[in-house]
Amino acid sequence: MQKLRIICLMLVSLIAISPVGAVFAQEEEEPPVPVLIMEEAYALTLTPADGVYSTIMMAGREKDIRVDLENIGDEAVTKISIMSELPDGWTVQYDPPRIASLAAFDSERIYASVSAPANVATGDYFVKLWVEGDQASTEPIDIRVTVKIVERVEALDLRAIHPSVEAIAGNDFVFEVEFKYVGDMLGPPRSFDLVHTAPQGWEVYMTPQFEKEKRVSAIDLKPGSVAYSDKTRLVARAPFWPLPEPGEYKVTLDVISEDVEASVELTAVITAAYNLLLAPAGERYDTKAKAGRDNYFSLNVGNLGTAPIDKVTFTSDKPQGWAIEFTPDQVDSLEPMATQTVDINIKPPPETIAGDYLISVRASGVQRTSEKTDIRVTVETPTVWGWIGVAIIAIVVVGLVVIFMRFSRR
Repeated sequence: MQKLRIICLMLVSLIAISPVGAVFAQEEEEPPVPVLIMEEAYALTLTPADGVYSTIMMAGREKDIRVDLENIGDEAVTKISIMSELPDGWTVQYDPPRIASLAAFDSERIYASVSAPANVATGDYFVKLWVEGDQASTEPIDIRVTVKIVERVEALDLRAIHPSVEAIAGNDFVFEVEFKYVGDMLGPPRSFDLVHTAPQGWEVYMTPQFEKEKRVSAIDLKPGSVAYSDKTRLVARAPFWPLPEPGEYKVTLDVISEDVEASVELTAVITAAYNLLLAPAGERYDTKAKAGRDNYFSLNVGNLGTAPIDKVTFTSDKPQGWAIEFTPDQVDSLEPMATQTVDINIKPPPETIAGDYLISVRASGVQRTSEKTDIRVTVETPTVWGWIGVAIIAIVVVGLVVIFMRFSRR
């Protein structure tokens, strides 16, 4: 009997684990409920515009974080606001500040302009951004912001567009000077003093580029980093008296502001100016002369230039038969602003008829020739010939009287 029970139990166990048992078990379970997968009607995503979740900014500056908002749902989302969590003391402005509506499958780029305090410590900070609309919101995204300190490096450089200018003494030497001030690009302008050094007796002043009538002693320069920008004009003028000799003269411009300074050296090249003048010593351009005799007249030859004139000789244009002699007939060298008196002997021929005549004289040197000087000469008959003329007239008169008396007696 006990064996029969054991056999029955074994049979029941075999039936339970057989396919027939599985069929019976399935009949007892409820049928599975089908699952319906549907897309969400409202859904927004927010991602960095360049796909990078980190950026670098300078302390005290602004940094634009660009993010793209996309509506991946099949319905428009309205009244969207941009939200953020910032480190203490930081500020942010959004562009656009809000979005009225974003259509399905449409996108909008958002600029979050983040500002860090000037005294913020260097390091990594996190800015959390997300958007909220009436129908949907995005998950927050974290942007790592690495803050660095701007190293203040200032430098000044000068250059002259034409560092060497030529002119004759008495004229202006004009130099155009350009500045390049390297500093904080967003910093305020800095004032620099303009200090110039020139040879003794020279006049030097500065003017704005387009306001030549103004004179300045300082200039405000805006910081930059690449190009030369502001310009000024430096005007140098040599003394009028005594005129400096031809040659090179140095003018230095120093631009100074506390610990920032620079300088530029300019060269004024004085070229020789030659000016030879010939004029009567007595300032009268007329004289009297006796025919057949020596008649002396004085001239002054002067060098009004800035360099010596060598081997000055004299020539004349005169009536035919006249003699003109110069004493001295040559001046070996005439220094600047110097004069030399020259005597001329004007000798008309003895048979010259009394009247006014014109002679022209000229001085010529190696470097320069003067303009011609015209002198009017009034020729007078010599006194002896006057008496001879009177005697001849008297003889003629006496002869006529004698002849008249003889014919009257007959």
